[in-house]
Amino acid sequence: MTETNLNLEELEGLLVNGSTLPPETSIDISVPPVESAQNAFSDPEEAAIKPKSKKSKKRRYKERSSSPITEDREWKKSKYVLDAAESTDGDEDEFVEESNEVEEGLDEGPHYEAPKRFIFHEGDETKSADELGREFEERYQRLKKQRSIEDLQGIIPREKLSSLRYASYLLPKDSDPKVFAVKCRSCMARTLVTRIVNKCYAYRVGKNYEKKKVDLGIISVFCIDHVKEYIYIEAYRKIFVESAINGLEGLFRYNITVVNPTQLLQMVERRSPNEKIRVGSFVRLRTRFYRMDLAQVTSVHQDGVHIDCKVVPREDFDGKPFSKVSAPLPPQFFVASRAVGVEDRGDHYRWGDLRFDKEGYLIKTFSSRMVISEPQMEKPTAEELARFYNNNRERVREALSHTGVSLAVHQIGDSVRVASGQLRNTIGTIVDIFTNDNTALLSCAAPNLKDLIKLRVELTSLVKHFAEGSHVVVRSGDYAGESGTVVKSWNDVVLLFLDRPSSVTEIKVSANDCHQSKLTQMLRHSFGAWKLFDLVSIVEANTVACIVGLTRNDVVVITERNEVQTLTYAQLKSINVRGVRQTTDFMQNVLVQGSEVTIQRSAFTPFNLGGETGRIQQVYNQTVFVCCRSIRENAGVVALSASCVLLIGGRTTTKQVAPPKQLPMPNRRMHNAKKVDISIPSNTISADWQINSEWCE
Repeated sequence: MTETNLNLEELEGLLVNGSTLPPETSIDISVPPVESAQNAFSDPEEAAIKPKSKKSKKRRYKERSSSPITEDREWKKSKYVLDAAESTDGDEDEFVEESNEVEEGLDEGPHYEAPKRFIFHEGDETKSADELGREFEERYQRLKKQRSIEDLQGIIPREKLSSLRYASYLLPKDSDPKVFAVKCRSCMARTLVTRIVNKCYAYRVGKNYEKKKVDLGIISVFCIDHVKEYIYIEAYRKIFVESAINGLEGLFRYNITVVNPTQLLQMVERRSPNEKIRVGSFVRLRTRFYRMDLAQVTSVHQDGVHIDCKVVPREDFDGKPFSKVSAPLPPQFFVASRAVGVEDRGDHYRWGDLRFDKEGYLIKTFSSRMVISEPQMEKPTAEELARFYNNNRERVREALSHTGVSLAVHQIGDSVRVASGQLRNTIGTIVDIFTNDNTALLSCAAPNLKDLIKLRVELTSLVKHFAEGSHVVVRSGDYAGESGTVVKSWNDVVLLFLDRPSSVTEIKVSANDCHQSKLTQMLRHSFGAWKLFDLVSIVEANTVACIVGLTRNDVVVITERNEVQTLTYAQLKSINVRGVRQTTDFMQNVLVQGSEVTIQRSAFTPFNLGGETGRIQQVYNQTVFVCCRSIRENAGVVALSASCVLLIGGRTTTKQVAPPKQLPMPNRRMHNAKKVDISIPSNTISADWQINSEWCE
């Protein structure tokens, strides 16, 4: 090999300026003798083995890295260093110096900027503002989810994290089978469950008319002891349930509803055993005109089924003889001197068929099934006890100490309005209640502020607030037990449109005597020729709407654009429905009035209704008016496009099932013979043949 001329001064300057070696390190320029291939591998077998042994190379590298650097150790030159040293021009040195200056300027300059993360990408200029906003929102949600997972992994150990992943598979999903409630005749639930199980087994083993093994698609069937008129069938689709109950007596196949999983858990939970009713305990009645009235047990019969209770009467006895009431009356104590035809029997009064004690209470005998006792009974309030004891403070105070009734009218989560003070007419939600100073913490919306503000207000200045169209139940007062839709509210008074058809359609009650119903109003109200959930047409706007509220003078409708309007009856025009109106969802399932659907999450669906279930009240072209239980206003009705809902129990995929293969029918040739009128004797077999032959029957 030819010797290479090295410019050692340039090499040393390059290394020092590049900071690859410390300046004080001495460079050994001694070149070890170059061995030829023959000297390196003298043995050909060894030469063939050495390149294949990787372990020897790794071991040799470890020994070199672990051994300390000494002056006696010889350095092995790299060909890259040799190439750099061969060049005698100063261009590379200048290039290195310039690059160093640029780097120093980037690190130390006053206008240095870190590299930016671009939030816009290629093609974003062609997208609309809504698409960009939706894309940013999805990106933010993914980033937020990733950060939450990282935080969770940092807090929870790996062993518990695996168990949480396993538990997440047990949560309910959209693809899980659903539970359908089927109405049946009373006292036939167990029998019908047994019949459906036997039918499914018979079809599975092939014991049917067609002698074919068929799976009806039923997963389970069960009934609940305290629910007498319903059975529950678990299946993926509603059509499976209809085919399973087809032909069975005692079932109403047109009354099939889907049970919400949360309601199912509350329904099948094990109830605590009923406590025995004792003398002196308070109960609530279930009878017609005394529904939810407070009563006290005076005696228990020997059979343990019937009890005697005293209750504040609701009778019209002022200057009148005995007559049965036909409408609920306000409660008032009985006064014998004001009634006509009263018989005094010593310890009690007799007025017609009714019996009253000396204090004016009505004494009646009830079955234990017609009363609500603890722990199912709602505890009486101080106002109810004061009305029951005729405002006797000592007896009310004693009852409060023994029964431990609730003195508070408001609860956490109630929607209230401030009735007095500087914050008058402020509407908010109770977040916390402080009993030490009788105040409550409200969460209110302030104008020009996105976040909610919290205020501390006295409980005595608060009244319950109900939005127009919400469904409430009257729990105390003269109309206790009634339910209806809120038409109007002012101060502490609420105007209700009653659910139960009666001579009085509207009542005025105190807002504090009502509570928000957990169920959305489902009954059909009517006012003249108009009914709730009717499909009407607005004359001026030429649009279609659904009635969601009725009053004497006005009507509240929701249009197909999901807009709520209050109109007069003269501005509406009824739509004559001919036949059954129907449309299809995005899976081409047929939607008709009364169908149970699931609201899908989409850009055209309200964000708080994604995944909720409801029932279709009206269908018009591609618009469906769905009644959803999670909506507390407008009778729970929302207008949606048919492409935003999915039929419960319907088709969930676009794949088509192949039709069953059928065997070809054989071509039968008809016989050419014709029937001939020939007389044949009836006894064509001899007597000996009949006796001796074993084949003759």
